[in-house]
Parts: sequence; C-alpha cells; structure tokens
Amino acid sequence: MTRNTAGRPWRVGILGLGHWYSAYGLARGVAEYRGAELVAAAWPDPVQLEAFTSTFDIKGYRDYAELLARESVDIIHIAAPVSEIADLTIRSAQAGKHLIVGKPMAMTLDEADRMVEAVERAGVCCFPLQGLMRLRLPDLKARLDAGDVGDLAVLHQTCRWSIAEDWFRSGTPGWFVDPARVPGGAFIDEGIYWIDALRWLTGSEVIEVDGRVANLVHRDLAVEDWGSATLTFASGVVATLEASWTINAPRSTGPSPKQNSVIRLEIVGTRGEIHEQWFRAPGRAVLAAGASDWVFERHSEEPFAPATAAPLTHLIACLEERQPPAATIRDARTALAIAFAVYQSARERRRVQM
Repeated sequence: MTRNTAGRPWRVGILGLGHWYSAYGLARGVAEYRGAELVAAAWPDPVQLEAFTSTFDIKGYRDYAELLARESVDIIHIAAPVSEIADLTIRSAQAGKHLIVGKPMAMTLDEADRMVEAVERAGVCCFPLQGLMRLRLPDLKARLDAGDVGDLAVLHQTCRWSIAEDWFRSGTPGWFVDPARVPGGAFIDEGIYWIDALRWLTGSEVIEVDGRVANLVHRDLAVEDWGSATLTFASGVVATLEASWTINAPRSTGPSPKQNSVIRLEIVGTRGEIHEQWFRAPGRAVLAAGASDWVFERHSEEPFAPATAAPLTHLIACLEERQPPAATIRDARTALAIAFAVYQSARERRRVQM
C-alpha cells in the first residue's frame, strides 16, 4: 500500500460539491485506489451533501472551516464554485494541505496572484485541474517532441459540449451561469483546459489573442454559451480554440448525452498531421512524416479496470517521488490570464497583446 511519511494512506477531503463531477470522479476512483482514503466532504447544501457522503460513507460538514479544523487530512480537492476557490485555496495552503484546485482557478487575476503566493509560501504541492490534458495526452506530446509530424505549424481545438448542470441531471445550469460565481461562461469553463494544453503542446507562450463570444443556442443566459479565439505563440505557431455549450440534441438540459459532444484536436505539422477525437472510433488519425497514407489508431482502455482518480494519483506520485506536478499553479494563472485576454478582445473587438 502506498503511504505518506506518516506511514498510512494519504487522507483526502473535498471542499465544495459545485463541481460535482470532479468530486464524484475522485470519490469513485479512490474507492479502488489503495494509496489514499476519502474521509470527509464539506458543502452548504444539506441534500446534496447527504447524497454524496452517504454514497461514499464519509463524514459531511456544512462549513468548510469546520472540516479543515476537525479532520486530519493531507490533501484537499477543491470542487467549489469558482467564486469560492481562491479563499479555499489560500486557507488550505495556510493549513499545510496539498491541493487539487478546481477550474477556472479564480474570478480575477488578483485572486490568482494571491493563490500563487499562498501555495508557494506554504510549500505545498498543488495540481490545478485545468492541467488535466497533460495527464491525458503524454503520448501525443512525446510524438510531437519527437518530430513525428515535423515542426508544429497550426493547431485547431474544438470542444462543444451540452450545457453544464449544477447537479447530476438537475436540468439547470445554476451557478455555472451566474456572473457572481463564475468569471465567464462556456469559453472559460470548457476552454481553460485547452488553453493550458496548447501552451504545453507547443512549448511556447501566447503573445496575441483575437477572441469572440456569443449566445448562439442558450440566448437567455447571463454568460456566453459559445466562444472562439485565435492564439498566436512566440514560436510562430497559430492555434484556434472553440469552446461552447451548443450541443443541444436530443435535449438542451437533462443533459444531452456527453458522448454527443464534439471534442477534436487537429495538429498540423510541416511534414504531417495528427487528429485526436473523443467519443468516436477509432479516435486518432496520424499522417506521419514520410508516410504514404493515414494510419488510424484506437484509444484503448484496460478492460474491467477500476475507475482512476488521475489528478489525485498524480499528486501523490509527485509527493512521494519529490517531483513537481505536470502543471503548476503558475501555469493555471497563465492560462487564466490568456482566457481573460480573449474576453477583453471580444469586448473591445480587437486583438490583444499578452
């Protein structure tokens, strides 16, 4: 059994169930992961808290501070609405807890800066959830770095989902579309993963953005349901990113099945291309440098394997091996600044220099 320096499994607590899908994903994965145990969760909604804690047989608290004060946990997973993430991150770091931080990380760059300072001052290990693609696509990154398609030239990323829901099959987006609790709508909610991924895949920094946002399907929302940006990198690579909640079949909420979503990455190199697509078979198409034709590869998952709590297992590996995480809280801050620049570009209808 994997253990921490105290000679026991790592003890994990969850603050917030707003990002309920990440909380449930972690809890299901931990159930069959011997390196950690989930001990408690905190969330003000008593009905949702009871549903979660009774499912996983853990303690529940209505108050975040009470969990931090009463439970001896090593790692905190923050799944609260965005408006609460900064405060919870700072309080958890000051309490010496290692962290998995929800996405997007903050409402403002000032909040993000205070989070970075608190985490670095405390010396805790922190993995931002928006860095998840670095854990999902290491083989793709290795192929690009090896020059399988020559030098990178252009990347196109599309992520069109059904609208977010504030609880499993609630049929309502709730806080996800409340400007008091989120810094934006679909573009930052879905696109923040890929802003970080594009920086990582290119190994370069964004120097200019050109963005547009709109309400194309859900016209009554106070935040956008669609956004698009062109990102220019210092290396000369150009990337486009579309992020939306425009999948509306067969239902606008309920939700429409996630497998109806369109998640596709096209990588154009100087000598070939790689296309990566979720929810479709075979999933990856490769036209390698010097190849005579496309090769199609199926994404394989281990049959009958248990669920995995990938961000948590990565964080624990980093702690035990004394290695930095694949993405840092500073990476999260950089991605947030890029997203905010896209919104600025959309408001002012001009390109914005980073």
